[in-house]
Amino acid sequence: MKYHPHGSVLFCTFSLEEGLLLLANPLCKAIVKSCLAAACALYPVKICHIIVEATHIHLVLVVINPDHVEAFFRHFKTESAHMINGLLGRNKRTLWCEGYDSPIVLTPTRALIAIAYLYANPAKDNLETSIDRYPGFSSWKMFQSGKITRHWKRLRRPQFTAITRDANNLRGYTKRAEEILASSDEIQTFTLEPNAWMEAFGYHLPEEQQKLNEHLVARIRLLEDRAEKKRVREKKSVFGRERLLAQVFDTSYRPKRRGRRMWCLSEKRSVRVEFIRFFKALMQKARAVREKWKLGDVTVPYPPGLYPPSMHKLANALGR
Repeated sequence: MKYHPHGSVLFCTFSLEEGLLLLANPLCKAIVKSCLAAACALYPVKICHIIVEATHIHLVLVVINPDHVEAFFRHFKTESAHMINGLLGRNKRTLWCEGYDSPIVLTPTRALIAIAYLYANPAKDNLETSIDRYPGFSSWKMFQSGKITRHWKRLRRPQFTAITRDANNLRGYTKRAEEILASSDEIQTFTLEPNAWMEAFGYHLPEEQQKLNEHLVARIRLLEDRAEKKRVREKKSVFGRERLLAQVFDTSYRPKRRGRRMWCLSEKRSVRVEFIRFFKALMQKARAVREKWKLGDVTVPYPPGLYPPSMHKLANALGR
């Protein structure tokens, strides 16, 4: 069960089943932009920050309509899967892992930590020394420049056909991206809302938001510096911007996933315990409602903020 009440801040992660397919080249970035803008237009959520790595995506969002969250992820994953599978010459292949991780962020401090982690991920994963040099898709430049509105092309599934072997490189990806973008006349507007998470916690004054953003950037730089010192100790180096741009689709890679899904995020144990107690009680209510639905009593409403299952079929219609 997931709990996504209106106005809540979520730290979301969703991953590929296998392969290195969310690359830093112009073709993959065009797919991400198109699917992101289309999903936001159809199922509005407030995207605060986002970063795309080869195997997964992290983003922080604020919920507008709880029903839109699941639909947003479903649309993004479905459309991107069809486009990437088209480029790989595959039909009806599962691309994404089932579901997504979306713990609710309970405190502004924990939200700031989550966003800093998001942008420091390339340094932590030894991809680049800093988010400034990371060539993959992210909202970093939009956040830093303050130019938060973008106009991106809407792309369609039939535009994506199998890439030939000789075009399976950066030059080929770039050329294909230019052709696909040139053949599309639909424009979508995407607006990043980097301060929406602050407003969700009651920080509305510009000076408060500026101070929090300064803390955020300082935290990112601290994490990047720690990652650099760790590489020096271990005598490692980063993968590098040029090699990231030159990566080709690799379906053989098997990601090693660690960790467990969380219900909530907070630096305060008492806040976490209180939320978990509340959430377990809410799930108990939801189970009781489902049992009544099974018996045919559909007058009992499902607890708000949770996603109700489809109604049970109580009878089959008989034709004459």
